[in-house]
Amino acid sequence: MKRLFAAMLAFSCTVSFAQTKLSVDDAVALAKESNVSIARNEITLDALRRAESHSWNSASPSVSVGAQSSVPVGALSDSDAGYTAALSVSASVSLSLSANLYTSIKSAKLNYEMGKISFDEAVRGVELSVRQTFYGLLYEKENIALQESNLQNARRQYDSNLQKYNSGRLSEIDVLSAEVSWKSAIPTVESARTSYQNDMASFKRLLGIDLDEEVELVGSLDVFGNMKGISLDDVDIRSAEIETLEKKIEAARISVLDKRFSAYAPSLSLAFKLSDGNWYVGADNAKDAEKSASLTVSATIPLDGVLPWSAKSDAIESAKDSLRDYELQLADAKTALRLSVDSYVRSINQSLSSIKSKQANVKLAQRSYAMTQDAYNRGTKDLTSLQSANSSLLSAQVSLKSEIYSLAKTVMNLENAIGVPFGTFVGE
Repeated sequence: MKRLFAAMLAFSCTVSFAQTKLSVDDAVALAKESNVSIARNEITLDALRRAESHSWNSASPSVSVGAQSSVPVGALSDSDAGYTAALSVSASVSLSLSANLYTSIKSAKLNYEMGKISFDEAVRGVELSVRQTFYGLLYEKENIALQESNLQNARRQYDSNLQKYNSGRLSEIDVLSAEVSWKSAIPTVESARTSYQNDMASFKRLLGIDLDEEVELVGSLDVFGNMKGISLDDVDIRSAEIETLEKKIEAARISVLDKRFSAYAPSLSLAFKLSDGNWYVGADNAKDAEKSASLTVSATIPLDGVLPWSAKSDAIESAKDSLRDYELQLADAKTALRLSVDSYVRSINQSLSSIKSKQANVKLAQRSYAMTQDAYNRGTKDLTSLQSANSSLLSAQVSLKSEIYSLAKTVMNLENAIGVPFGTFVGE
């Protein structure tokens, strides 16, 4: 029994401390399966799909069946009295047809197509958030590592200075200054860790996984830092906003046609009624049912649409106004997309140039710090110079990582804007 309990405890500990390793593609796949926003958008798309498949239902015939019976009131109170009871059964089928049936079907189809575009855009939006958050967490991890390294250096410098002070080779002010530098770095590290934990919790919610699950991110910002350049020459640019506006323009044209059909097009109605008439049953007489059938066909032609001040005429003009408005929005969206893409490309090229410069700055700062530390150990540089060199090195390293992360976000924003698969420009 004890062995069984120990085995169960060991298994539970293993499960508790197991980590889920996630690459950026793994994270995206998880989000697509479990993200709440995607699930809600899928419900909306299903409703539009159902409406599109049933868009012809206005042409569905109306069918009804009825029955009627009558008994004289006196017959109910006097069982010996003679009476005649009547029973009738009828059935009817009616159908209405109008030119608006075509526009209804076409509109439902366009609404579904726009719904698919919106759904795909919602999925891409979630993927963009996952990828940017993923690389943001990688940046935070690297920043924590740099801050922890700086903290360790400050602690080692303090220990070294304390040892020198105890042996009489250093002044107390240098020891106190080193201690201040060391302890001042502690809140920075703790703050960075707290931010990472908070952002990781938000990331888990985005993926739709348990907040208590331990996650280890597998990847590096270097895939962006090693970029050589960017070109859009062979790229097929597809904007969801522009595609949606094109569908809206098509739907607006259908709306104009629908309003014209309502104002000018005739409508046709058919009705068929079958009745078995009445069966008469009573003490004095009885006869067979009287059967009847009728077919009614009617056509209606509206005339108020020809009046320029009528409501239907105004509805046509309003539909035309909406069409013109969407055409203006489309032209503006195309201009805005070009401006946005050009801006992203310029920012990417600027970041690539800045990264090269900052990589050189890091190398210089590392060499300067190493030389200053050597000089400090030999007594030719004071502690302030050493601390300044260390601060310059940390600043250069953090600035480089920040620039790479900024480049990563811009690249992903560009990929999202032009509708290409994420990772197109970096080959993730």
